[in-house]
Formats: sequence, structure tokens, C-alpha cells
Amino acid sequence: MQDLTSMGPETALRTVLTAVLLVWAAWWCVGLVVALVDRRLAARLAPPLLRALLATGAVVAVQAPSHAAVGGVDALRGLSLPERPLTAAPAPAPTHEPVADAHVVAPGESLWSIVREHSPDAGEADVGDQVRAWYRTNRAVLGPDPDLIHPGQRLDPPGAR
Repeated sequence: MQDLTSMGPETALRTVLTAVLLVWAAWWCVGLVVALVDRRLAARLAPPLLRALLATGAVVAVQAPSHAAVGGVDALRGLSLPERPLTAAPAPAPTHEPVADAHVVAPGESLWSIVREHSPDAGEADVGDQVRAWYRTNRAVLGPDPDLIHPGQRLDPPGAR
């Protein structure tokens, strides 16, 4: 008997599925012997026996390596992942006249930091109100989440339009 903890996951899975296949074959042989010896007992056992045989056979039939090439998952190491957005794409910017005081979002910025940059002397409460105003003005550009802004977005200050 092999220790399943000392082998890799693929080898352990193959060992377990092979054991299930052997149990399935033994169960099938027992069912055959019962059917040959006592037909009435076989008639009572046949439906559950067939269901068990089909279910077990279906599970064991998929016993195949899951890796794409020789070497398993290690053969895929170092490949770059495809670049895809983790969130929905930002809504397209509405078409309107350019505003002179428009702000283009830089990496690492937030609405809070943008308001601080445009109003350095504002108090905390004023900054919070201005952040909400900037969001209301630019909702079409920012989308439903005011905390999610992307570099390159062009934001108009409140009251500029």
C-alpha cells in the first residue's frame, strides 16, 4: 500500500481512481454471480446495482491526466497571463466642449487627492462635499463607483459646464 501523502496530487488521484476501478470490477463480478445463482434476488438488486455500476463507471472513466503536455503544470510556468480587465470598462466620456480646468487622472490618484490639489485650503468637511460634487459632475465618466477611477480619465470640475 502506498502512502498518498508522499506522492504528487496527480499520482495520488490516479491511485485512488484505480482503486475505485478495482472495487467497481469486483462489485460487477458479485452482481454477475448473484444473477447466475438466484434470479429473484438479482431482480431486487438489479436497479440499485446498475445505478451504482453506472455512477462508479462514469467517475472512473474520466481517469486521465489533466495536464496539457509532458511535465504537467510545470510546463506552463513562465507563460504570461492574458491581459484583461478585472472590472467593467469605464463608460465612454460624453462628448462636450473641452473645459480649461479639466483634470486628467494620473496613476494613484483618487477623487479626494484631486479635490485637495484643486482646493488646498479647504477643510475636511468642505473636501468631502467637493468630492461628492466632482463625482456628480463626472458620473458619466466615472460610472457607479466613485472610488474606482482610472488613469487617463478626464474629469471636469463642478460648475465648469
